[in-house]
Formats: sequence, C-alpha cells, structure tokens
Amino acid sequence: MQDSSSDASIPAGSGPEAATSGGSDEHPKGKTSGQSRAPTGTDDPETPASPRAFAYEERFPDAQSAFGLDLSPPQMEAASTLVVLDTSALLLLYDATEAAARAALQTFDQLREQDRLVVPGHAAREYAVVRSYKITDLYDDLSRQTRPPVVPNASDEFANRALVESLGYADRLDELREQIAKLTEAYHHTARTLMEDLESWAGDDFISEAYAELFGEAVVHDLDATFEDTRAEVRRRDDISRPPGYLDSGKDQNAAGDLLIWKTLLEVASRRDRDALLVTQDCKSDWWHQGGRGTALYPRTELIHEFDRETGGRSFGLLTVPGLLRKMEVKPPHVRRFQEAVGQAPPTETIEVVGAADRVQTVATVATSAHGATVTSGGRLGTRRAVSLRVREGDADAVGQLARDAGLEVTRAADGRVAQAFERHEKEASGEEAADDGPAQ
Repeated sequence: MQDSSSDASIPAGSGPEAATSGGSDEHPKGKTSGQSRAPTGTDDPETPASPRAFAYEERFPDAQSAFGLDLSPPQMEAASTLVVLDTSALLLLYDATEAAARAALQTFDQLREQDRLVVPGHAAREYAVVRSYKITDLYDDLSRQTRPPVVPNASDEFANRALVESLGYADRLDELREQIAKLTEAYHHTARTLMEDLESWAGDDFISEAYAELFGEAVVHDLDATFEDTRAEVRRRDDISRPPGYLDSGKDQNAAGDLLIWKTLLEVASRRDRDALLVTQDCKSDWWHQGGRGTALYPRTELIHEFDRETGGRSFGLLTVPGLLRKMEVKPPHVRRFQEAVGQAPPTETIEVVGAADRVQTVATVATSAHGATVTSGGRLGTRRAVSLRVREGDADAVGQLARDAGLEVTRAADGRVAQAFERHEKEASGEEAADDGPAQ
C-alpha cells in the first residue's frame, strides 16, 4: 500500500457521489438512458448474471444508511481515536531528513503511550520486504555515481592550445580542472565508504531500531481470518470493484495487501469500540474520492459505510503522514520535509522589506540561509533598499519578525512592486533602460 497523496489531513466529507473515482466502474452520468448492448458473457457489466449487476447492493447493504450516514471524520485529538499506520507511512520516514524522521518517531511513541497506535500485521510484513529496497536503491545510486567520471581536458589537450594560451585562459582552466579532479576523488572516496557501511547493514539503522522498540505486541495486530476466507473475499470484491484493494487485483504478488490492512483495521476498531484514522500515502481511487488530476479529497463512501456497520456506528477517516504530524503539532520545518519527500511544494508567501541598505542585505542573507527564502526582486535608492522575499508559509512569521527587529518596514502578502520600483530607479540612475513593471505603490 504505497503511494503519495496531498499533505493535508483529508476529512470524510460530502460531495457528488459517483459510482467510483477510478477502476473499472462507470460513472452514472456516463450511461445514456435506453442504450443497451448484447450480452457478451457472464463478466459483462450489462449481463444480469454478472456479479456487477448488483454491485451497489453489495457495497451498500443498508439502503437507509445511504441518507443517514455521518461522513464527518473522527477527531484526531480524541483519546479514543485509533491511529493506524500502513506500509507507505512506515516507509516514508526513510525519504525525509533524519531530524524529521526522529520527530515522526516521537509522534508514534506518543500515540503508543496513549494506547492509540496500531500497525496491521500485513503492513509489518510489507515493510520487512520493501525496507531492504530502500538500502539497495541507495547502494545502486552510489555505485552509479562512483564510476569513472568525465574530467575536463587539460589545456595542452585542446585542439588549438596556442590560441587558448594567447587569450590567457590556459592556467585558469588547468587550475579548475585540478580542483574538479580532487573534489571528484573526495566524493568518490566518501561514497565508497558509505557503500561499505551499507554492505554491512543488518537492519540496524535508527528507523529500524526505533520500530523494533515501538511496535510490540500491543501495537502490531494480525487479522483473525483464514487464508481461504480472505481469498474468497478478494475475489468477491474484485468482481464488484468494492474498495479497497480492487485496483491491485492485477498484481502478481500481494494483491490482497490493501484488503488485509483494511480488514485488520475493522477488526481492531470493532473489538476495541474505537474510531479510527488510517495514515497512508496511497492516493489511489480505491481509497479516496478524487478530484481533478487525481487529487485525494476524502475517503470512499463505501469505506465509511462498511466501517460504520462493522463497528456499530464508529467514525473512520484518512490522513497523510504530513497531515498527522501537523495535527500532533510537530514543528513546521519537519512537516515540510515530509511534504517535500512526497513531491509537494508547500505554500509560500511574499514578504517585502524596506529600509537601510545594509540591514536589508543582512536580513535577506539570514532569511535565505536559515529559512530557505528566495529573493525575487530588489533594488536600491540612495541609502535605502527594498527586497522581496518568497518564503514558506510556515516561516513567514519568523522572517517578518526578523525584519522588524532590524528596524525595517515589512509588508506581508506583498506583490513585489515596491522592490521593483526601487530596482527601476536603480537602473535609471545607472543609465540603464528600466523594464516596465507596472505602477509602484
């Protein structure tokens, strides 16, 4: 169950309900009244004998609940809400920074101490298999990078050495070539040393060791069902595209993985009479109702309905790892590292600072190095300077306060026109033609 999703915590909400958001189902609006097709076999959706003929009845056995079902998610803050980690959540820590991964581990430990943390047995087994690939993929990357590099030619190897020397470039080119060769050798030596460490890896990295300590018998739960029962349910759900897991039916191995995790979640929540949130980076449409471009919006209604029936009215929701960490009030920089690990660009804000030129320069330098800010425009007018800084939304308060402490004028959510005006005046003073950046305010 590995995929990526939006970084937000996604509540179960209301919205237009299609048959499904993906897979082999047809959207109800896609069928035209009065159209028919000749039967082509028992697998044809139009054939009454096909399991799909009564797919909606099987997905929603209680018709009345389709109107009265509460789609609101459980409260993350509630002491009774279980937090269930799937395989993709467990593996994502390897893709974040060490500091962010340790913050996530502290969060898991906090949930464990509150008796709220659950790891399905199948998620543990998937993790044991896939974790090794995290190591071998890194090893392969390093191996490719330590192949003999293409070093620039020395000056005496150029086709026209006399011209290179006469123009005064030969010595500088040779100096840079030597620096490149030394740095490349140093990089290769360090990479080869890391590869040696990976060769002796024995499951003793800090994430694996932390999981071994955190995930004891009170946390890891196996499904109380036979293989034969599970196989039969996998086939039945595939027949009617009932979530979750039907999109994995074509896999050669582990096609039942998502269903095993889901059934374990149902079993634990029902036995303990608790609400549950599943933490996953899997954004497939057999877990989520999706918007444009595959955006995960909220859990499939069938999942909420099934959870409600199996647990006697309890609530279910989905979260991503960044969403979980935000709700557990983990520091924003750590949350951002997980957002970046799944390819999500965090929201940004533009801050404009104006004041004494030396102070503006100092603030811009600190904001760039300490907060990852980017200078988008700026200029000087006499002893005053203006700079526009694009910063992550979570860093905006800190950068704004930094500028105010330096005695600078600060504008939040700026459009950069003040800095552009300063830049225009600077160009005019130097005799350059100013670009038409629009009126300054």
